[in-house]
Amino acid sequence: MVTKVETGISGLDMMLRGGFPEGRMVLLMGGPGTGKTVFCSQFLHYGATKKGMKTVYISLDETKSDFLQEMLTFGWNFKELEQDNRFTFIDASYVRRIPEEARVGKLRVGGKDLARERLIDSIFKTFEGGRAIDRFIGDLGAQLVVLDSISGLLFRFPEAWEKRQAILDILEALKNIGATCLITSEAISIGEERQVQPEEYLCHGAILLQTLRTGNRVASILKMRGTEVDSAPRPYLIGQTGIEIYAEQSVYKT
Repeated sequence: MVTKVETGISGLDMMLRGGFPEGRMVLLMGGPGTGKTVFCSQFLHYGATKKGMKTVYISLDETKSDFLQEMLTFGWNFKELEQDNRFTFIDASYVRRIPEEARVGKLRVGGKDLARERLIDSIFKTFEGGRAIDRFIGDLGAQLVVLDSISGLLFRFPEAWEKRQAILDILEALKNIGATCLITSEAISIGEERQVQPEEYLCHGAILLQTLRTGNRVASILKMRGTEVDSAPRPYLIGQTGIEIYAEQSVYKT
């Protein structure tokens, strides 16, 4: 029997028949403004406050101070959780700011090579005094981990094989942690259509957040290995207390 981890997102656990399969890596995709960071933060906050879990947020996009301030608007005090050793923020935002080309000694190195090397070596292999990040997070005893977002790095890899290898490196670094991991990525879309991302095939589960032409927001579970789910698109709102998915409502009128 698959052990489930409740997400704390109203309606989603109903769609997931109880929550995410424990210890799996789930990809969360969506365009700008669809609520990916809110989704991830709500997931971590619920786990830390309601389940007493230790949580980690690895940010490739924003700084710690910005994150803490923004999450307070939803009533989520991550600074307090950090003081209670239930939350750790890892600021890796500097990686996506690596220039397209840089000089290493007398050699010029392309930005994508630097980005990949620093992502894997500097963050995942030589983090916190030489400890690999999986050992560091393991030492923390983290049960829930968020990586937000890999898109800024993957844009540096135009070739499909390069992108796939970068994703594999990331997943390889996370898989031994034993935690339930949520990884975010920008959805490449044209209107309500979208391109399938390589990372969708490589993660155990995939969830898509979309804003339709009507302005309505829709959440869909594209896949979730090891468990039965409700795969129908369901409407959701982002309110003062976070995301609420209306799991019993249909997007389309019948």
